[in-house]
Amino acid sequence: MLPRHATTRAAVALGCVSGVLLAGSAFLAGALPGGDPGPGLRLGGFGAVPAGFLAGLLCWLLGLSGWTAAWWQLGRLLPQVQAPVMPLEQHRRSLEHSRAQPGGDAGVGVSAGRVLLIGAAWAAPLLVAPPLGSRDVYAYACQGWLWRAGVDPYALGVADGGCPWSAAVPELWWHTPTPYGPAAVVLSGAVTWLGGLLGALGGLRLLAVAALALLAATLPTVARACGVPVPAAYWLALLTPLTAVHALSAAHNDVIVAALTLTALALSLTGPRQDRVDLARSVAHSPVSPVSSPHPAQDQRTVPAAADSARPETRERREGGGSFGETAADDVSMSAVSPKLHPGLGLRGGAGVGVGAALAGLAVAGAVGVKVTAVVVVPFVLVLLGRRWWVGAVAGVGGFALFSVVSGLGLGWVGALRGTGELAQWSSPPTAVGMTVGYLLRGVGLGEWSGAAVTVARVLGVLVLAGIGLVALRHAWRHRGQARVVVLACGWVMAATALLGPVFYPWYAVAPLAVLAAAETDARRRRWLALAAAGCAFLTLPNGLGVPVLTKAVGAVAVTAALIAAAVRSRPRARA
Repeated sequence: MLPRHATTRAAVALGCVSGVLLAGSAFLAGALPGGDPGPGLRLGGFGAVPAGFLAGLLCWLLGLSGWTAAWWQLGRLLPQVQAPVMPLEQHRRSLEHSRAQPGGDAGVGVSAGRVLLIGAAWAAPLLVAPPLGSRDVYAYACQGWLWRAGVDPYALGVADGGCPWSAAVPELWWHTPTPYGPAAVVLSGAVTWLGGLLGALGGLRLLAVAALALLAATLPTVARACGVPVPAAYWLALLTPLTAVHALSAAHNDVIVAALTLTALALSLTGPRQDRVDLARSVAHSPVSPVSSPHPAQDQRTVPAAADSARPETRERREGGGSFGETAADDVSMSAVSPKLHPGLGLRGGAGVGVGAALAGLAVAGAVGVKVTAVVVVPFVLVLLGRRWWVGAVAGVGGFALFSVVSGLGLGWVGALRGTGELAQWSSPPTAVGMTVGYLLRGVGLGEWSGAAVTVARVLGVLVLAGIGLVALRHAWRHRGQARVVVLACGWVMAATALLGPVFYPWYAVAPLAVLAAAETDARRRRWLALAAAGCAFLTLPNGLGVPVLTKAVGAVAVTAALIAAAVRSRPRARA
């Protein structure tokens, strides 16, 4: 067995070689600005594409497989994620001590700073290569060009609006308005000032790099609050093949959503835990509160009890469970993330705490302004803000409204959302079930109902999502004094929003994965998240063609069968 340092060097070397292979794949078979290098693949197969494209596909498979292997090996060298079992105050002192020591976040294995350096070395070749895995970045550039030219991108597609770069844009967006929020359109419009399509592409790539840098800056605050070692959080959020391909190379807007979401969560965690205790008292005094009673004498006893219930220590003793599906012994209290623990944020009590709440509201509003599905993050940020929730709410709503008016875009994106569900692909589980039912209906001569089957399945998916969201929010509210419980619930709701929507693309996983990387402490679930992140990277080819497009029937039936098997396995077994 190789020594640890030799294993680390081998993983680093393999990752660097894999990054070079992926960059070569981008030049040979990537999403080139001049058009698809392998247009005949979908209908004619491998025999209908040039030899250069086949070489690019080989580089893609070798590079992506090598990156995944190197990344997985690096993960085995990092500090293991273990929820703290020591008393909470002792854990807080331990965190303070670890932050005071050089490399205190590292524990055993590779330090957080070294993880970032390794990731940067792996990804460096991708910075100067064409996009991989998607052509959406060209659509972003054209949508920004329309806005800068005075054309409403929520009313016209890029071809209808006269964008000079429409030939590089996927046909889907030629006549389809943009579904992204005003912040995404304005950011895309700003980079078109750099001149030409290549200038806009470079600007969007720089935005992605800035978003990744913001993620790296905010992840430690959230990870420490949730009891996750920072190197492990970096590994799962920033170094995955999914992040390399779709956050950095393809420069999808989802990486901006991830960065702003983590920023909002980090800023929400800088307030004192007393905010949540005071909020519990205010709820107890409320005439509509579920803990109030018509008897004043009982209310006097209820108020301190409600305030005490906000303490993680008390909830652990009373309820025996604290996290979204785990025991409360795994949680870290909000006391572990007091302003004293995070001096770098510069928010210490009084006005500073109010400024932090306002900035958190603006950050989450910015995430919604990029992609409307980020709205599911809002209630969890408000829960973390405690009695400062109204500051964040006013700042967020006011900032979003002001930005919409100043940009001249208004709420036009609401109507444009209708075009996002036109595609039917098995990557969305509800759509996969609907497609499978549709195939069965066609087999019995009822093919005209196949479209309705997909629609019904998608509606059911949205209903299931609503139920999950309500349960998670209720759980987060009950455990509002525990940072990890709230952040973890937020992350899983984001994941459910991505998976249960009408359409799922691999890059939709970037934002929820970043949150869960900082909050999930269960080793088995983190392993499944890592496998999912790696699998998502393989769902597209380097030129942007999706594997679900090539395997519609087979994929839909396979996903449906997997869902049925999972449902059967999860059923409680009857006792003999």
